[in-house]
Amino acid sequence: MAALTSAEPDRWAAWKLGGTNAASRAAFQVERLYYGAIARDEILFFPHHAPGASLVELKGEVEIALRIAPDGYSHDAWAIALEMPASPLVDLVDLGVVALVADRCAAGSLVLGPIRTGLLPQPDDPVSQDVDGVRMSDGAPSRLTAPPETLLHEFLALAREHGAPVSPGDWVATGGMTACITYEPGQHVVVRFRDQVEIDVTIKADMR
Repeated sequence: MAALTSAEPDRWAAWKLGGTNAASRAAFQVERLYYGAIARDEILFFPHHAPGASLVELKGEVEIALRIAPDGYSHDAWAIALEMPASPLVDLVDLGVVALVADRCAAGSLVLGPIRTGLLPQPDDPVSQDVDGVRMSDGAPSRLTAPPETLLHEFLALAREHGAPVSPGDWVATGGMTACITYEPGQHVVVRFRDQVEIDVTIKADMR
């Protein structure tokens, strides 16, 4: 996968991490994180509609995304994100983590909320996801296996070991803090952080 992404280094602008919460570690029987590349055209900044492309699945979970700083080792900004995985592979859990990584960890779309600098969210800061006005899932950074900045450092070390084309300015989605909710076309999804609206989108099944 590192060789494939290195062949088109300018195509990628974000990375999604897996194995960073208890659920994904248990499902795929891993003890460290894994990752997949997200293309530039799979990233949406403050959209009114999502996912912005025709995906085989419509679902999403709330994450914290960090932007890699110019030094290549830390972050210089962060955002609350709605990570929308999608994969044509059936029964990914049964196929295992190797198949998942080969599929770019079911890369679909990454929806970013307002970009912030300064202190990252605290472990117990609440995040939530509402669908058509109904609260579907709550969470917090404490659901992750480590603080987001620690996960970023672990990812960067692993990516360098693999030779993946990670660059300053890339975004890194650090893993699900809420359940991954399945959507229907036309539904209204609102993501909140500290009870304030961060992402407000209508789900569209295609790009029309």
